[in-house]
Amino acid sequence: MPNQLWRLLFTLVVLMVVFPGGETSQARPAEEHCSSIARELKLPAKLKTRGKPYRARWGKVDEVITNLRRKVEGTSCSLTLNQLFRPTKKELLFPLTNNLLRTTPDASLEGVEVFNQRGERLGQYANRVMYQRSGGLYSKSGYTLYYFQYKDSQGKLQSAGNQLLLDSYLVRWEDIKDKVFIAAESEAELATDSVN
Repeated sequence: MPNQLWRLLFTLVVLMVVFPGGETSQARPAEEHCSSIARELKLPAKLKTRGKPYRARWGKVDEVITNLRRKVEGTSCSLTLNQLFRPTKKELLFPLTNNLLRTTPDASLEGVEVFNQRGERLGQYANRVMYQRSGGLYSKSGYTLYYFQYKDSQGKLQSAGNQLLLDSYLVRWEDIKDKVFIAAESEAELATDSVN
């Protein structure tokens, strides 16, 4: 009996070494996939600035996000903003574009200070809001857009509004650079977001 027990234990140890299980072995292929996509897209992309205070150019931010979303569609890929962008200035305000809001989870932005183009603090990011818009004259189907809400200094909820955000609202690069940016979030997951 003791010999059989030792054989069983030895077999289990060998199997664990030969066929490692758990999250580590499953996460590695996804990380390698994300890394290969980042290399293919030549990320991190250089971020030039405009104006004072220095603001990252919203067009470059949206271009990188759009290209990344196309590459990772239907896969599981998670990267930090630091892995996507390399700013040319240390003190930088980063735009909260509609495209960025669509792909970054609320948890990554929650509580981050929000600024206007002049660098004035408006409040703290509260949540993303999703809404539908009809296609209009040239398209029969509708589409989904995003904006966000923030809490002002009195703790009141303010809306960024449903216009194109571009670089109307900004956050400090230092506050978000290490936050997770999930590029492959499905529309089904986004549909569960609350609309306030």
